[in-house]
Amino acid sequence: MAHARIKSKVAIARVGRDSRRLDTIVNLPKIETWRREHVPAGTPAFPDREDMYDHVHAELIGDQPIDYLEFGVFEGSSLRHWARLNTHPDSRFYGFDSFEGLPEEWKRFDRKIDKAHFDVQGALPDIDDDRVTFVPGWFQDSVDPFLETFTPERQLVVHIDADLYSSTLYVLTRLNALLVPGTIVVFDEFSSVLNEFAALEHYCSAYVREYDVLASAWHYFCQIAIRMR
Repeated sequence: MAHARIKSKVAIARVGRDSRRLDTIVNLPKIETWRREHVPAGTPAFPDREDMYDHVHAELIGDQPIDYLEFGVFEGSSLRHWARLNTHPDSRFYGFDSFEGLPEEWKRFDRKIDKAHFDVQGALPDIDDDRVTFVPGWFQDSVDPFLETFTPERQLVVHIDADLYSSTLYVLTRLNALLVPGTIVVFDEFSSVLNEFAALEHYCSAYVREYDVLASAWHYFCQIAIRMR
């Protein structure tokens, strides 16, 4: 009897230690349910995110100027790609990032990523383009002051690479008034089921929003592009 109690305690301890992983396993089927409900047959899927960006830009933007907001910049590869894609002189590009890492540990299925993993010591990406503006700081400190003076004047593209549930949900809720029908939103870690995936699902439920899936990239919807209805 005592031996059984010890085994139970060990099992509970292991589950407790890896409870986030267990939550992920339990919630993974939601992505397949989401696919059946939201992704029509024939929706383009690409081997990497740059190909997806190119497709979305060519099919939906073309020669138009854009207002581009990126949340989670790190070293600037995505923002740099979009700025090169869209050369219209009236386009505006804004990159939001603490440039000091994540506000909390990013718990993924395969591993935990430390808060400091994306810390670039405050260094801004080297992008030689006058249309690009960086907005340093935690989203909770930077987004609202930005929104006080920002008015979208062009096709709005929002790129979310916030990784965390809390950060992604914050961005979506604060930007809700800007996410008018036709707005393009790109998620960089969508298949992280307890983070960006859950944030979009909960945002749409709370704010009664709908969207169409435009394209996806990499392994099973790691990145997706959607258009708000």
